[in-house]
Amino acid sequence: MTHVQSREIMRATVLTSLLLLSTAISGCLSVPVEECEGIDCFPLDSDTLSEILAAPEAFDVFSLATLNDKLRIVTTTTYEENGQFAEVHWDVAKDENTQLRSIAMRVTIGTTTIDNEAIEGKNMTNIRTNGDWYEGRDEDWQYRDPFHELAQLATQQPSGLWPPFSFDTTSIADLAWTISGDPSSTQQIASASNDTHTIIIELMGSPPRVTGIETYSGDEETFILRVSTGDLVSIQLQEGLPRTPVGFSIDPNPIQHDGITTWYGQIPMEMSTEIDPSELEFHGILTVDGEPSSVAVLYLAPSCSACVDYSTGNGAVRNITLDDGTWWHLSWIDNLYAGYFSAGDLYHISTNSTGEIDAALYDSWAQQWTGGPLAE
Repeated sequence: MTHVQSREIMRATVLTSLLLLSTAISGCLSVPVEECEGIDCFPLDSDTLSEILAAPEAFDVFSLATLNDKLRIVTTTTYEENGQFAEVHWDVAKDENTQLRSIAMRVTIGTTTIDNEAIEGKNMTNIRTNGDWYEGRDEDWQYRDPFHELAQLATQQPSGLWPPFSFDTTSIADLAWTISGDPSSTQQIASASNDTHTIIIELMGSPPRVTGIETYSGDEETFILRVSTGDLVSIQLQEGLPRTPVGFSIDPNPIQHDGITTWYGQIPMEMSTEIDPSELEFHGILTVDGEPSSVAVLYLAPSCSACVDYSTGNGAVRNITLDDGTWWHLSWIDNLYAGYFSAGDLYHISTNSTGEIDAALYDSWAQQWTGGPLAE
């Protein structure tokens, strides 16, 4: 994974493909204890805790996100089988007061680790790939609660792979709990065991609310979840980071027919950002004696009257004939989100040039190519 990747690729990875080893025992949230008040809640007795856990919605991340402007949920799941170690780590947070959100994930299988994070807000994005941070952008940023969004996506795609933010507390409600409590901090720790797992639950507040869950199955499987709210949640954007380009590159495999080479397609719907078209350029590239160079360019939103390109209300087009008589046709159709380069837009590049030819997108904001032979 290189610095060319942007928030869109990171986000698509986070939301659709990285919970490779999800556990069936996972979750978060809490419910108030109506049966006890004040000092009677410290510590809870086993029967009272069992009544709490028996509630069908004792853990409900959607409700927790609705009730809290600032929320962070962190989960770590580890596995070890036949000497093979694996770990999946998620860290999802939001701060509605500052309109910031973050999604981080780390997947380790054996000695290989993928570790990414995206912080979004204020038309700017911070993207971390392993230990390196980059700056991305979204010209039409609209805040979305990440917990609600994940819940909606999980509902739409129930067979997908998502962060483990659900927990069937009814399956452990009838256990015999050992509970200790500290009235000064309102923290309580409950522990119990069944045939397969040791379970530890942390509760905070008065009335008590669940803020942590741990499950252990010998050395083979562990699951740890932590909930933080209020001032314990902090999200910050960094400025002045190296810039990363838009997360889209042209398919390097064009169609060839009757001497015409054509690249065309749609900007993937998974790309969640909107980009100022004036910061992007489509190029036709010719490589001669191993040296690639741009021979045709389409500025998606030209701002000078001397530009040969012309823009229409729904895109831009350019036809170019070179000195050797070969031609290039480049076009972009602004399809769904008017005024932005965004998901659903269409592009079409064709040429009768022969030899080693390519088409590529250049991001002038990041001063980088997103693909093609001129990319770093």
